[in-house]
Parts: sequence; C-alpha cells; structure tokens
Amino acid sequence: MRMTTVLTLVLLLLGAPAGAEPERLYVTNLGGNTISVIDGRTLKVTRTIPTGQDPHFAVATPDGRRLFVTMAGADQVWVFDTASDKVVAKIPLGLRPTHLAMAPDGKFVYASLETSQEVGVINTMTQRVEARIPTGPEPHITSVSRDGKVVFVGGAESNQIFVIDPVARRLTDRIRVGFLPHLALFSPDGRRAWASSTGSNELSVIDAAARAVVGTIDLGVNSHGMAVSPDGRTLYVASEVGNTVLVVDTTRAQVVARIPVGRMPHTMFLSRDGAYAFTADMEADAVSVIATARRAVVATIPVGKAPSSVAILER
Repeated sequence: MRMTTVLTLVLLLLGAPAGAEPERLYVTNLGGNTISVIDGRTLKVTRTIPTGQDPHFAVATPDGRRLFVTMAGADQVWVFDTASDKVVAKIPLGLRPTHLAMAPDGKFVYASLETSQEVGVINTMTQRVEARIPTGPEPHITSVSRDGKVVFVGGAESNQIFVIDPVARRLTDRIRVGFLPHLALFSPDGRRAWASSTGSNELSVIDAAARAVVGTIDLGVNSHGMAVSPDGRTLYVASEVGNTVLVVDTTRAQVVARIPVGRMPHTMFLSRDGAYAFTADMEADAVSVIATARRAVVATIPVGKAPSSVAILER
C-alpha cells in the first residue's frame, strides 16, 4: 500500500480534515551533509538540498518563512528562505553549534555550543548573534517556555538542566536531574518540565517555578527526544536504545503505550494539532510518521544518511 493511501485512510478513520497534515518537513541528514524536503501530503522526498558540514538541527520561524539550521562542522547557522529553499545567510557562531530552539514570538533563536559551553542568541530579523550566555559542561538541546520567559538547556555531562533568563541573558539556576540529560521539555502551561536521560531509565519531572525535581517516571529504557501534546496530557518520548516511542500519561505519570519505530530515534517532533509525531531515526536513515490517535506508525520515509532532526512547516 502506498504511503499516500495509508495517510488518507488514517485521516478518514480519525475524521480529520484532508489538510490536517503539515505542509512540508525539513530533515537534517547529519551524516550526509544534506537536508531532505518532504511533502506533507504525499510523504515523499521532493528535494535534497546540499549543505555545509554536519547539518545537525533545524527550526522554522512561526510564520514558516525562514528555516535556521546548525552546520556543526562549519561552525555556522545557515538561514534558508523556505519559498525558494535558498540560503540567505550564513551566521558565524562558534565551535560546533548543535541544537536550536525558537522563541515563541519568532524574534530569537537559541543555539547550544557544547565546545565553548555557551548558548548563542540569534536575532532572526537581523540574523546576527546578539549574545553568548555561559552555561556549564556540554549544553545540549534547548527548550523555551511557551510564554518565552524561560529557557532550559540540557547539561548532559553535569547531570543538570541549565536555566536561562532570556531577557537578562544570563544563567540564573541549575536543576540537578537524572544521568546524562539531553533535553528538558516544558509542558504547554509552563508549570512542569520533563528531563530525558540518555544514561538511565528514569524521566525526571520538574516543577518549573520551584526549579526542582518533584518526581520520576520509570520508562524501562533510556530517553532522548521528546514532544508533548497540545493539552499537556500526553508526552511522547523517543528511546534511542529501545527503538521505541513511549507514550506517557502525564496525569498518572505512567507509560501507557510503546510504539516501535526505526533504529535509533534521535529526536521527535509533533504537528501543531498533535495529530502526527515524527521521529528522526538515525541508524535507519528514515523518518517514522506516527498517527497519535492510533498510537501507530503509518509511514516510514527514507531520507539521507543519519537524520538528526525534523522541522515542521505549517502555514
């Protein structure tokens, strides 16, 4: 059965409108020095864009007009015009920028610099670096609260989450969590956050205001990338070791389902309406498409070598 047919059947089963799927996906192929562009309706790669060395992570502006991509091997962030997929700027940032997070208003991008132990602040309008905020060892994936007032950064080597005030542009706190945390993801209301652990089976539950861990969730496997449903009731957690996405009921703090995906799901992302989740499966050279209502993979899309992130374009 073709992928387009599968997706159409899923939409009919769920009662979803035909235009529910994202318009376009951009997949950074870390091992192939390319970006795969996927049509959101056909779920096929329509274009492969050559990039600089080690394209690691991509985020789009809220209006979908610009795409920011870290080129870790080139020590730059590239900016693409999504209307043409042409590069419009190459921003020098520092040694090996890896992950990015977009401010909710689209005015700033926060980039982690693991080598220099900083987070760079990029103005999306001027496309210039406005600040470099010292953190601590190995700042990894950045996450911004929905109100834009707090930035969390996974500090893998220190077993901490770095807390940044984006207005003052300084580190304000550190939260000790589980072993090798790579990401702390905010709940939609900003009251909670969950910290993944690549070195253990426990997910840390954080009181965002108190800056403290208030509980743990036993996943049974390690965790890396995460995404949360729009209502905050369901957390999706990618396990690189388990080749699985775990579905967590956040109210009960329990795993309620496990979804097999491709080998080594590195990061994962959710469509705006929460209907679809996407995992970048690094060792499978593919993207898995999950229908969240069915809790099942409905398509597997071959992309380039070692895909590391997926940016979703929804206009």
